[in-house]
Amino acid sequence: MPETILIYILFSAPQFPNFFQVPQTNPNQALPNTLAGAGLGVVGGVVATQCLFGRNCNLSFRPSLGAAVDANGHLIPQLGVTTQVGNVPIAPSFSGGLQLDPANQNGALGGFVAGGVNNGDPNSISPGVQTGFGFGAGANGQTQATAQLGGNIQAPQFGGVNFGAAGRPGSFAGAQPTLFNQPLFGFLG
Repeated sequence: MPETILIYILFSAPQFPNFFQVPQTNPNQALPNTLAGAGLGVVGGVVATQCLFGRNCNLSFRPSLGAAVDANGHLIPQLGVTTQVGNVPIAPSFSGGLQLDPANQNGALGGFVAGGVNNGDPNSISPGVQTGFGFGAGANGQTQATAQLGGNIQAPQFGGVNFGAAGRPGSFAGAQPTLFNQPLFGFLG
């Protein structure tokens, strides 16, 4: 009898809470979903190419305030953080944060992720355009992902990481963390 219990424990599937579930998309919105996914993929490809071949991988973290139109035609206000990659005239960026989503079954707040471009100046207020997905709880409790297209206004960077900064004050292994455009560990020489 004890060996039966041991075998059951060893071979039974563990039961974990469903914290991370794959979001559902609306199958009637295949084109917007495909375009939003492709947009995120293109931004990721530009970032990879820029970092690998142009050695322009500096990260700038910027507060952003914007709005998106989702695939259902709703205007959704957003508040997030945009990560600008590189310092080029039209810089790729990724954003994430909270959005007001009245369709969310768990209240008016949902989340979003997006990829896009901005004017490339991390030290000024700048506009950006983006595409991605908004996330909220559907009627069945499943996380719903809805394609979105939008824009935002980004504040100057509050932090970042400069890569290829070997020998600069406060850099470690060629990476120099910054806070308000100043080396974070510059006092270390």
